[in-house]
Amino acid sequence: MGSRMVCLLLLVSLVWPPALVAQSAADSASVTAFYGEWFGSVRQGPERYASFYASDGMVLPPNAAPAIGRAAIAEWLRQSQTALPYTVRPDGITVDEMRFLSATVVVYRSTLRGQRTPKAGGDSTPFETKYFDVLRRNDAGRWEVLYRMWSDNR
Repeated sequence: MGSRMVCLLLLVSLVWPPALVAQSAADSASVTAFYGEWFGSVRQGPERYASFYASDGMVLPPNAAPAIGRAAIAEWLRQSQTALPYTVRPDGITVDEMRFLSATVVVYRSTLRGQRTPKAGGDSTPFETKYFDVLRRNDAGRWEVLYRMWSDNR
C-alpha cells in the first residue's frame, strides 16, 4: 500500500471514524511485541533502530525537517543523540490508543514520562512527551513504522 493511500486512509478515519472491528488478541500482541523489539533496538545503534521503519518511512521531529528513509532516519538519530543537552530517564510509557484502520495499518498513540538531567549538570526536570505513530504490516507480515511524530506536553 503506497504512502499516499495510507495518508488517505488516516485522513478518512479521522473525519469518518471506521466502525469498530474487533482485532484478535494476536494482532494486538504482535504490535506490542513490535514496540518491545523496536524500543530495545536503540541500544544496538542508529542503523538497527532505523531498520524498524518502512523503506519510505518518515520521522517528523518537532521544529526540524523530516527524515525520510532508513538511512536518513539513522543519521537523524545519530545527530540527535549527540546534540541532546540532557540525558533521559524514562519512568514509563502509556499506550493511549491502538487503532487498527485495516488489517495492515495501525495508528498507535502513546505518552512517555520521565526525567531529563542536563549533561552539563543541574537538577532533573520531569517531562511528558506524546507520540503518534502509523504502522504498516509489510509483505513479510512484520510491522514497520511508516510515520512517527511527537511533541512535549510540558
